[in-house]
Amino acid sequence: MHERAKSPGVGDAGRWLRHAALLLAAAWAFQSAPARAQERCLAVPSAPPGEQAVEELAVLDLESLLDVEIYSSTKTSQRGASAPAVVTVVTADEIRDRGYTSLADVLRTVPGFYDVYDLVSHNVGVRGINGGRNAGGSVIKLMIDNHPVDYRPTTENFFGEELIPMEVVERIEIIRGPASALYGANAYLGVVNIVTRCGRGAPGVELVGHGMLVRGKPGAGAGVTLSGGEEHISGVVSAKLMQWDRSGLDLPASSPVLLRPASPVPARGASQDDLARPKTFFSKVSVGGAAGTVTAVAIVQNLDAVGEFQTAGLLTHGTRISLLNQNLRLIYEKQLTQNLGFTASVFYLSARPTPDDQLDVGQRGSVLKRSVGVDGWGAQGEGKVTLGADHTVTFGADYQDEDHLLPAYEQLYTEDVLAPNGTVVTRAGTRLPGEGLGQRKRLQNLGVYGQGLATLKQDFSAVVGVRLDYHNIYGANLSTRAGLVYAPLHRPISLKLLYGSSYKAPSASQLYAHPIGAGDVRGNPDLKPQTAHTVEAAAGTSLPDERGEISVNLFATNISGRVEFRQSGLFQRATNVVTELVVGGELASRVVLARPLHLRFMTGLARTVWQKSEENGPVGGPLATTVTNQLFPPLQCHLILDYHVFILSLRSSLEVSYISDRDASQSNALEKGAPYRLPGYAYTGASLSWARKLFGDRETRVAARFSNVLNRRWSEPGFAGADVPAVGAQAVFTLSQAL
Repeated sequence: MHERAKSPGVGDAGRWLRHAALLLAAAWAFQSAPARAQERCLAVPSAPPGEQAVEELAVLDLESLLDVEIYSSTKTSQRGASAPAVVTVVTADEIRDRGYTSLADVLRTVPGFYDVYDLVSHNVGVRGINGGRNAGGSVIKLMIDNHPVDYRPTTENFFGEELIPMEVVERIEIIRGPASALYGANAYLGVVNIVTRCGRGAPGVELVGHGMLVRGKPGAGAGVTLSGGEEHISGVVSAKLMQWDRSGLDLPASSPVLLRPASPVPARGASQDDLARPKTFFSKVSVGGAAGTVTAVAIVQNLDAVGEFQTAGLLTHGTRISLLNQNLRLIYEKQLTQNLGFTASVFYLSARPTPDDQLDVGQRGSVLKRSVGVDGWGAQGEGKVTLGADHTVTFGADYQDEDHLLPAYEQLYTEDVLAPNGTVVTRAGTRLPGEGLGQRKRLQNLGVYGQGLATLKQDFSAVVGVRLDYHNIYGANLSTRAGLVYAPLHRPISLKLLYGSSYKAPSASQLYAHPIGAGDVRGNPDLKPQTAHTVEAAAGTSLPDERGEISVNLFATNISGRVEFRQSGLFQRATNVVTELVVGGELASRVVLARPLHLRFMTGLARTVWQKSEENGPVGGPLATTVTNQLFPPLQCHLILDYHVFILSLRSSLEVSYISDRDASQSNALEKGAPYRLPGYAYTGASLSWARKLFGDRETRVAARFSNVLNRRWSEPGFAGADVPAVGAQAVFTLSQAL
């Protein structure tokens, strides 16, 4: 018999919540005396909505941004100026004031990042490198409270509204550059860590409603957040669901599939019933006692969207991508002595398509159901030794064990198949197994790491780190880092020289996937990890008279074994074929033009200056003889103008961005017969927010966000002969009320 992926649905999520409740009950029993009851929360200060007046936030001294606390770069709280990494911090206030509803909204204007959105998945690249087909932003390590939450069958990340309710986000720390020496595989070219807020203070409820317009088509969303806490216990629970319609989009004229003889795609028309229905749930409860602090975290994410522009069935009007990703984590923290702290955690993860997931590949009367999934568990122990006030040593080990149901397909008949005489040959509801159905593979990884952080001569600090990972498939991988920082406490300046190595481990889908048909991806069990070595130099300073700040950095990244999908017979295979050198830099500035008027300018430049293909292409002769940055714009510029009307508690923003040309994917260039580029474009956006305490000390907040105001119709690079249209003009209206 063939083994199918489990169908988790609501019942499985309920089972998870029951487990979380049992863990919390055990944690409550564990409490014994007043002690560091909210130690984890206190390490990351947070305030409930409305605690700080809007007027106070509006006049925040921009010089203080050099002193913002950053944790992710070293797992130790540091001033931003002293952190040995190129880091951008986005606060909860920025998220609320700009009406952001997803991490993808936040990353859009972060220098060095670029998002290729296929209307299902956000494929975020960093510094000139995009992971390519089916990558889903997997060149980045995405974490929530330092715990990775990638969708393990493919190692892709969820960047949309399904990731987390934005109402629970305290801040987002965004690191450009490698971090495998601390976080292991997949902290390849960057790290994004979402820090959630704690439920300190009196119990409260926040209700959120969204109204949306996507090119005139309505959408809506709703969410609720409960939070509260006392001396010994605190917690926050939040859930949200949304729905909007992207229908009416045409396949871009640049798509090579339109050049195929007798291609059925043009006759299918524009996208239809193209709904996105993301859902997300997050909970975190901390209980403290004399013996330490226990924190239980549960995260449930459901990416759910019609896939009209997916490579396996363009505009067939029947593809729906619905993926469920669940993480449950239990964390124990204890300050053993004044100089020694200890953290231990265990976690369980589960990821697979839901029963609603299906692929319509244009075969009348049938669809394909994916059989794929993973259940896994892991544990981590970490110690931190403080040697005086100037030196910190962090050391630890982690283990992860995953049981993968390898990607395969079943053909599900949705209609009866009749013989010429009218008899039923195959009844509706019949499933026919495809190649490799039910095969399983176990993936295990053990990592050990150490890091030393030291202050040298008061104004200088240095970091050295090393990590060794041993994987049962990939073998041993060594990652290192080193950095020197000059950041005097009483001078608004920071200079950094950094080095790091990293690697990107292949996913189970890249290694073992079975194809749907000709042109689809077949796994390559000989695939090796991609590796990178990066050198960075960064400088930052405040402008005179507290007029703002400016930071700039330069980088060079040498990538070995970069994965590209190459034609191999009838199928595409992921292959380590490219070695390249990418150079560039980013600039970020904030300038106070007047007390209520702030200007931000950000730009990123990334260019491959040397590239080598290690094998011949499918049409003979060396492939990739031209140096390109596939799917990534060499130049991005972002200008944001903020205006604050203090008396009315009103904030407004105007955004203008320029994105340069992007090279098409290799598969599309091959189908067209020559490389081609998608034209650059200008993006315009605006936001308006207002907040007041209308009901006692309970805050009411209204925000409106307008994206692509001029309704520009650009295209993004795609695969299998299809490029992807931009969604068009959008508006999101948000009303939140604290109770």
